[in-house]
Amino acid sequence: MSLAPSRRSSIPIAGCAIALALAWPACAAEPDFARLFAGRDGCFALYDVKANKLVVRYNPERCAKRVSPCSTFKVPLALMAFDRGVLVDENSAMKWDGKKSGRDAWDRDQTAATWMENSVVWFSQRLTPQLGIETVKSYLAGFDFGNQDMSGGLTTAWLESSMTISPDEQLRFWEKFWREELPVSKHAFAMTKKITLVDTSASGWTLHGKTGSGATGAGGPRQKIVLGLGWYVGHVGKGDREYVFVTNYSDRVRSSDTRPGGWVARDIAKKILTEMGLY
Repeated sequence: MSLAPSRRSSIPIAGCAIALALAWPACAAEPDFARLFAGRDGCFALYDVKANKLVVRYNPERCAKRVSPCSTFKVPLALMAFDRGVLVDENSAMKWDGKKSGRDAWDRDQTAATWMENSVVWFSQRLTPQLGIETVKSYLAGFDFGNQDMSGGLTTAWLESSMTISPDEQLRFWEKFWREELPVSKHAFAMTKKITLVDTSASGWTLHGKTGSGATGAGGPRQKIVLGLGWYVGHVGKGDREYVFVTNYSDRVRSSDTRPGGWVARDIAKKILTEMGLY
């Protein structure tokens, strides 16, 4: 997968070029990315899985910048866990230890399906020790997942610590994941695709995806401002058409939106996909 733009995919590209690239029935204006990201430093990229080409790569500098994967790490982690048999299927369960997290959806027993749906951190933090540091590192190398740096800890490396990945790298990972070209079993692919299923839109597009939420700091040590960081990565398909996409942003200034960054990124992604006729 090459991320170099073609004549039919630019940064950004003209509306008619998008229409041609996506086989739209009529020429339509491309999404107004600046408006949709609302002043955030945002990236959106879309790859046509069937045509083997990059369609859109908005804000190339951001798309190439590595940041924490946050909870998007749950997707490669699920592939590892299903491949090794630590998780068997979507009903594989873990008991909640009773420690309050402040999130009702987390403070209960979980299955593999609810772990992914509710992005439950403690579930991930029990999986990684069962896999072991060397196994996790070996899988990350096989997946070519970002910088593959687990030095931040077996239960914390992906939580705004040592592990980082760029939107470009996320897009390549999801393309290989969807094509089933990663070094895991068919069962691991099938189960991970099953638990990342989000919904089917009214227009018939099936969406798989994963949010990621974090924060970055700005200002001096006495004036540190917490700025939101958000991810939404996934796949959309309908009939013989399918695409993988990545949405990533960080706030430029403190936002009044108090939702987790991944929820914001998910909403932005859905709006972009809808405007492109892909959701």
